[in-house]
Parts: sequence; C-alpha cells; structure tokens
Amino acid sequence: MSTSTLNIRMDADLKQSVDEVAKSIGLTSTAAFNVFARQFVAHKGFPFAVVAPVPTEREFSKEMDQIYTMMSTGQYSVHDLIED
Repeated sequence: MSTSTLNIRMDADLKQSVDEVAKSIGLTSTAAFNVFARQFVAHKGFPFAVVAPVPTEREFSKEMDQIYTMMSTGQYSVHDLIED
C-alpha cells in the first residue's frame, strides 16, 4: 500500500495533548489520525456526534450580562424576527 502525506495545522497545546494521549495508549499521533480517518470513511462522516458545546451556567450568565449591558446603552438591538 502506498502512502501519502497530509499536513494539518492545529493549536500547539492541542497537538501536545494529542501526542500525550496517543502515547499513553501506545500510538503515535500519526497512527491515531489514521484510526480516525479509517473510522471517518467507514461511517461516511464523523464516528461520533459533532455538536456545539453547551455553555456552563456561568458562561451563559456572563454572555447574557454582556448583552444586557450593550442593550441598556443602545449598542445592541438584535431580535430573532428582525434581519441584520
């Protein structure tokens, strides 16, 4: 079987974490990505659910506080029924 090179860019901290986890289970990060790629092809897409992360209560409250502050000063006026 011939091989091909795939170059990807990712956050340096994420790469370090991938390398560490792969090593902890006896793989290289290259081998881990090959496993992922094979599963991606076999499932014809992601082999797991891909969803937007749900914010914590603290994150949600902070975002709502920021929106309220902007609205109270007239800097924010978006509504679901009004297009930007």
